[in-house]
Amino acid sequence: MKRFETKLSTEMIAAIGGGKWQGKKELKLSNVCEIHEANDESIIFCEQDKFIESAAKSPAGLIITKPEFVNNFPKRSLLISEKPYLSLMMIIAYWQKQDAGEGVAFVHPTAIVAESAEIAEDVSIGAYSVIGAKVKIAKGVKIGIGCTIDKDCVIGKNTLLYDNVRLYENTQVGANCIFHSGVVLGADGFGFLLIEEIQQKIPQVGNVIIHDNVEIGANSCIDRATLGSTVVGEGTKIDNLVQIGHNCTIGKHSIICAQVGLAGSTIVGDYVYLAGQVGAAGHITIGSKAMVGAQSGLASSVPEGARYFGTPAMNANLGKRIAVAQKYLPEMLKAYRKELKEKKDD
Repeated sequence: MKRFETKLSTEMIAAIGGGKWQGKKELKLSNVCEIHEANDESIIFCEQDKFIESAAKSPAGLIITKPEFVNNFPKRSLLISEKPYLSLMMIIAYWQKQDAGEGVAFVHPTAIVAESAEIAEDVSIGAYSVIGAKVKIAKGVKIGIGCTIDKDCVIGKNTLLYDNVRLYENTQVGANCIFHSGVVLGADGFGFLLIEEIQQKIPQVGNVIIHDNVEIGANSCIDRATLGSTVVGEGTKIDNLVQIGHNCTIGKHSIICAQVGLAGSTIVGDYVYLAGQVGAAGHITIGSKAMVGAQSGLASSVPEGARYFGTPAMNANLGKRIAVAQKYLPEMLKAYRKELKEKKDD
């Protein structure tokens, strides 16, 4: 259960979440939770048949539900929405902003800020963070504890860096981004040449560019380009423990799930979905609106809008049929050997 400091009235909830109100109008609600945790100040949602019974029995102060479910909740306070879960998310987001407040700009006394850094007046910088030379940080940015922002970095307005985020030099970050703890942007790409039986390091002098509204999960790493830029497009969401190699380009509003690994110079289009543990060889293109299933291995490019699965990845329907067929291989082999033996005996 998540309790918020600010209690919301029915009028505010209806205005924030959209939809139509039905029931008591004098409610003050303070928390969101799972159905089984609810109390009379809770907001819950129900948009699947299997949850109707438990939602109806709960003491929740408000149920957000679809129009076709209304008759299942007589005499209850309801917010009737075509998309109950989306309405709940909008209410939670509003609650979070209210509890956070505008805040007072605060630079912790243990933080180190270079004299040449350009810091907007309402930026917050946490304890033991270091801001390098010529860094530019726009208004509303919040930097957590123990972050390091190297020289020549730029951070757009209202971006949030949780504790222990590291931006290497010349990393460019847009507005309204969220970086969770342990994110590293701009470390050297993994580039070496074998010369006279010694691995020689290839200098990496490019940078990383993150566009607006990107979220990057904990302990994910995006490497700087060798010469140009590694780029993540607007609105793309990257899960925890993702590795994006040097010179990769990721388009707009793509989803990159946990433990995905993209080798250098991979191009990912717009609205692409890469499920967990997808691995991509370098110098390939994953077309816009393509979807790649979990644990797939991409050795070649994926067409736009394609559905791929497997290792090596192939058309998802074919890949799934092969995966299902594999469990019958022992019986098929046994039958084949029996047939061979019978032919030999004849």
